[in-house]
Amino acid sequence: MFTSLQSKIVGLIIFIMVITALILIFIANKEIGNAMLVQQDKLSRHVLSLIDLNIKGEYNNLITDKIDAVTRHKALLQNRTAMVVNMLDHQNDLIVQKSLPPQATKTMVLDWITRSGTSKFGSFFVLDPSLTIISHAQPDLVGVNIGGFIDMKRKTVEEVVNTAVYDNAPIIDVVNWEGSRNAVGKKVLLCMQRYTPWNWIVGTMVSVDTIEVEARQQLDKIVATLNETFEEITVAKTGFAFLFDNSLRILAITDDTLAQEFELSTNRQTGNPLLQDMMAKATRRGDGFLSYESDMFNAGEMVAYTSYFKPLGWYIGITVPVSEIMEPVNALTTKQSALIAIILFLSILFTAWLVSRISKPLNILAARVKEFSDEDLTREDAPEDTYINTLAGQYKDEVGRLAQAFVFMKKELRDNIRQLIETTAENERINGELNVAKSIQLGLLPKIFPPFPERSDLGIYASLEPAKEVGGDLYDFYFVDDNKLCFTIGDVSGKGVPASLMMAITKTLIKTSSGKHADPADIMIEVNEAIAGDNPQSLFVTLFIAILDLDTGKVAYSNGGHNPPILISRTGGCRYVKESSGPVVGIMDGIPYKPLSLTLEPGDALFLYTDGVTEAQNPAEEFYSDHTLLEKVSALVDNTCQETVLSIKSDLKTFADVAPQYDDIAMLMVRYRGEVS
Repeated sequence: MFTSLQSKIVGLIIFIMVITALILIFIANKEIGNAMLVQQDKLSRHVLSLIDLNIKGEYNNLITDKIDAVTRHKALLQNRTAMVVNMLDHQNDLIVQKSLPPQATKTMVLDWITRSGTSKFGSFFVLDPSLTIISHAQPDLVGVNIGGFIDMKRKTVEEVVNTAVYDNAPIIDVVNWEGSRNAVGKKVLLCMQRYTPWNWIVGTMVSVDTIEVEARQQLDKIVATLNETFEEITVAKTGFAFLFDNSLRILAITDDTLAQEFELSTNRQTGNPLLQDMMAKATRRGDGFLSYESDMFNAGEMVAYTSYFKPLGWYIGITVPVSEIMEPVNALTTKQSALIAIILFLSILFTAWLVSRISKPLNILAARVKEFSDEDLTREDAPEDTYINTLAGQYKDEVGRLAQAFVFMKKELRDNIRQLIETTAENERINGELNVAKSIQLGLLPKIFPPFPERSDLGIYASLEPAKEVGGDLYDFYFVDDNKLCFTIGDVSGKGVPASLMMAITKTLIKTSSGKHADPADIMIEVNEAIAGDNPQSLFVTLFIAILDLDTGKVAYSNGGHNPPILISRTGGCRYVKESSGPVVGIMDGIPYKPLSLTLEPGDALFLYTDGVTEAQNPAEEFYSDHTLLEKVSALVDNTCQETVLSIKSDLKTFADVAPQYDDIAMLMVRYRGEVS
């Protein structure tokens, strides 16, 4: 799908724009949604505040009306009590004038009070000095002593009467009436006045319920007014305002048809009655906010804001579906998404056109490169690509630089191919010469095994593996007389052609000198003098020269800085022969080399090698080491010379694995068999 640069760029831009648009829409939706919820919170609390202020105003009016009612009733009771006192004064005057008998007159007055009846303006009563009712419109109250009744200040009626400042002044008090089954628990407003001539206390009383009925009527008017107010309150589409009391009874609501169902509604999240949860939020926790779900509403999550009006025990609330609060946000998101989609579509079209315009010369360049791969770059008269040259001059941007680079690459590639052809021809010539040199070098070394098939008292095998086409390692063996074998191994410093030439010279010098000297130390001295005397390249050679007497098994040898040979005993033990005659050969003339010797028993052998064996490396750059070589040779004591050398050679290849060979590898093994029984 995205195989071309054009499609990748367009796809990347589309991806970035879509991700950016989604992030912007998400953030905008989140932020605007939160802002809408905050705004709805403020609006709802503002509406609740206004309703609360309205209720407070009505409540203050109610309290004022109640106070006025109490004041009116007090004045009315005082007037009615004064009327009774005036009537008693008139009757008392008649008695004084002896117009009426005293006892009959008092009896007549008591009967009149009994017959006066009870009205909303109160009822008359008469008390004797012990505060016992001796006359009342309600006969069942006659005989009740009210002296122990408690007033609103927690004082008895007797205390109030006895502490009155003026004996004949009216006394007004609110008393918890307890003297009749019809008045148990009621509060009564009393107006009492002492009538001294007859030793009575007369007065008028009225039930406080009469006053509170007026207050309740006024409260019902407030609720009716609130109902009218709530009907005009709109919250979103289906939200509404409501008012309920401590008994969870709806008093007012925006829609009357919802009242009963709303009272019985349950909060799904808590399982409690919904109004009970709202009450708890408004009182115990104070914030009044509640998020809930209810069977009454199919709108999902709802939010409610409730406040508590303590004087009346009323709860004022507003509830609204969250979906309606978020509806403007969703509408805005839809419009925003449509606008972004249009912008995205136009941007894609513009991007595709722009990328197509940019990629067209690139596609042409790609086609030219593909054609260029089939072009014969060795032609001298190859035509110029005028279109590519035009691109290089027309465009000053990356396309122009790419075209210039293509023109430059094409020119350089032609030149490099010509040089490569010439270099390859020269390298082939040199490699041919090196192969000839390698053949010549290897031809200088003995390579036919067994070399002396007629000799049963001797076993010998050698191997040379140059690191390059030609190398500097050498080995040689030959008889200097009928029973003395001269064998040698060496390693010229450096590699390649110079080392191979030094190897050939050294081998020739050893062979020439061994014809003149019987002691390998003398041979070493003469070879050192010859090399050190004319050595402009400062090359040197590590040498081991030995002469084996096949009659006795004695080995005379000289070691000029070479790796110590391994002595293989017929009993199975192996060790390094570490004695040295002197330093490496060729670094300085006039160096003496000490003659050394050892004796081989029949079956013993000497294993000679160059440092290319012990310093061979594996891919982990670990060395083969002297210790490993000694272990491997010790395990091969019963093998022939050829088997031993080839086994070590194979183990070296396994150890090195894919690691390159850095040095020449030469091995030479000589076994002394002695007399064959």
